[in-house]
Amino acid sequence: MKRSRLFLASALIALMGISASAVALDESDVGNYALIHRDGHVTDFISYLSYTGGKWNVEHLMPDGTWQNVTCERDCTLHESKPADLKRFFDADDLKQITPTCVHNASFAFCNYTMASKPGLTGYVLVGLTTKQPAIVQLKRLAPAWTDPQGRMVPDTDSRKAVDGFGGSLLATTDADWKKKWYTPEDTIPEILRASSVEYGGHLAILIFYTNPKTEADGSIKLLCDIRITKPDGTLDMDSKAVNCASGKIKGNPHNVRLSSTVVNFIGEEGDPPGIWRVEVSLTDKNRNVTVPLKTEFTLNKKPGGQAK
Repeated sequence: MKRSRLFLASALIALMGISASAVALDESDVGNYALIHRDGHVTDFISYLSYTGGKWNVEHLMPDGTWQNVTCERDCTLHESKPADLKRFFDADDLKQITPTCVHNASFAFCNYTMASKPGLTGYVLVGLTTKQPAIVQLKRLAPAWTDPQGRMVPDTDSRKAVDGFGGSLLATTDADWKKKWYTPEDTIPEILRASSVEYGGHLAILIFYTNPKTEADGSIKLLCDIRITKPDGTLDMDSKAVNCASGKIKGNPHNVRLSSTVVNFIGEEGDPPGIWRVEVSLTDKNRNVTVPLKTEFTLNKKPGGQAK
């Protein structure tokens, strides 16, 4: 049976991760990719393509949040695909419609391609080579808001998420000098300690971070926060709506991590119930019209006192 050609399906064009690029597979193709199901939805199967020391590597994101390298030093090393390899991966009719560039091993090929009908635009596919007939699966290139130092996508957690490329994060800290740690030169990575509890009389700051906000034509942003703090007894200590968390023009790379202008300060005072305090923040990028729901919690240890300010 002749395999179906996915490249001619116009319904998939918007999902292919198309971007302006050169045809050749090069370091500009390094990044995070998601497999697209045959019905068109973007799956949770995430891969990271990297180029280190003159070698291509592919890692898969595992369910536990770790990354597994599926390329190795010998049999599974990725090699540049030659014209004869491309004829093995793709039908002759496909090759009339596309110009692919691939790297491959015995199990799979990772390819970018341009379409003859859309010169200058690049899409991506993964070609499975373990079956008799190569299996072509579309890929969507991702632009994750949160990445690790290697550039790999960081999975969402309750306190750190991203929606449509806009990322938000919460951090509760008892560091008295968190401001000094944060306001350092851009090339310095601040190490603000995360706190899970606070003593009566102790101070705890809840910091709201964001990355990649959408800018207006003049470079300005507008972020709003809904902030709710729930006491251990279920009553509300704070329920603020549409708080201005960041606005105005920003400088530098929009993907830099920035601190919201709104900081929630907590002091354990007499009359506050001990136990788990829950913090919920809905961080809204008004320009992008998306909201990132975030939550964290901390424990007020059992002694007399406490109250949020």
